[in-house]
Amino acid sequence: MASTFKDVCESEEFLSNVGADQLFSLLSRDDLNAPSETFVFKSVMQWIKHKKEERMAVAAKVIGAVRLGLVDIRVVIEELDTEEMQQVSDIHAHLHEALLYYCMPSRGSNFAEGKAKLRSTGPVLVALLPEEVQYYFDIETKTWTSLSPRTPLKDLKCCCYTESVGILFVGGKDSNGDCIYCYDIEKDLWERQPHNLGKVEGMCTLDDFMYAIMHCDQIPSRYSFSKRQWQSFAKVGITSNYYYYFYNSGVAVLGAKVYVLYGKRYRSESKLCHSSVHVQSAGLHCFDPVKNEWEVKATTCHPHFGSSLLVVNSRLYVAGGNVSINGNGNLCGNPAPVEVYDEEKNTWSVVEQKHIPPNNLGAVEIEGKVYFIINKFPVDSGIRIPPGELYPVHVGEWENLAKIATNAVLCYMPVKRESFKAECE
Repeated sequence: MASTFKDVCESEEFLSNVGADQLFSLLSRDDLNAPSETFVFKSVMQWIKHKKEERMAVAAKVIGAVRLGLVDIRVVIEELDTEEMQQVSDIHAHLHEALLYYCMPSRGSNFAEGKAKLRSTGPVLVALLPEEVQYYFDIETKTWTSLSPRTPLKDLKCCCYTESVGILFVGGKDSNGDCIYCYDIEKDLWERQPHNLGKVEGMCTLDDFMYAIMHCDQIPSRYSFSKRQWQSFAKVGITSNYYYYFYNSGVAVLGAKVYVLYGKRYRSESKLCHSSVHVQSAGLHCFDPVKNEWEVKATTCHPHFGSSLLVVNSRLYVAGGNVSINGNGNLCGNPAPVEVYDEEKNTWSVVEQKHIPPNNLGAVEIEGKVYFIINKFPVDSGIRIPPGELYPVHVGEWENLAKIATNAVLCYMPVKRESFKAECE
């Protein structure tokens, strides 16, 4: 039942025959498979209302088993902030805790441990391609399998999926120019954003916002999930021109701040009017949402182009990509090394790759974990390197992972079971 929870919830038997103890047991499982926690919460409320007179006595118990820190706060308020629900003291407490965590996440550490913890049954790796069939990576067979077309965009730049509200954001271009589309996985519905945001180079989510990182010459924007509207925020203090060009080399969230890494190339001209392109180390920039301002951090030890910025064990790493790009903006030169950022010292240092043999998968070793950097996206292979291991890690069985179009953008997101059934048939 846990592995097919969505199908179970859509059956009449769920509303009529599932008991409170059985539902509580399901909701308490880490491997509960559902499109989002908002879906789980809505299903619980539907179950309560189906036999309200007898189930109100156990409503607080089953609601308490939902991970309310991952549920759209608007839905929580709509369902629980009613006269009938607020008469139950434990339900009132659930709503109060959810609101407190939503407004001040840093104060809700105990709440976060139980009610904002992602379930272990995570979304699958999905590759989105422009106007073509999409793919998901089957972790057991280690192959890409096609899905139904999902995105109407002609040119894809980046994407991100936010678990808390079950929405996929895709930045790219359609017939009307640069734009962002939102995909609601529960409604299976695409919606184009109402205004042209410009060229989006990266996305990430932090608290109630999805941040769209634009080209450095453009004003960035963020989308509020609660208000359902866009607002601009401070522009990073760098500008590209004929001589200096900045290239987005990764976006990530660490703590309560957004980090963006910009690669840099510059053009010089000789007395004979010959121009040549040089590259420099990438510069880290940190955005503080509270102050609405950017802060310049340390530059990396080496140049990084087409890389990925990721957080592992609360530390910032840059991996993948190359040390240079040519005049056409294509990657060239040697693969860039893995580097780690030290917040206290504000310095970067190279991470030695002791167990990773030369490969074409972008495989890197970070704190005993093996990641594959595919199209600038970090894929956690699940391979763990035991302490004291002396031999290289075998990654040959993952060779199909790199067999995806270079213009595909990757993300993790739930895939509806119907899609898997269709593929099986």
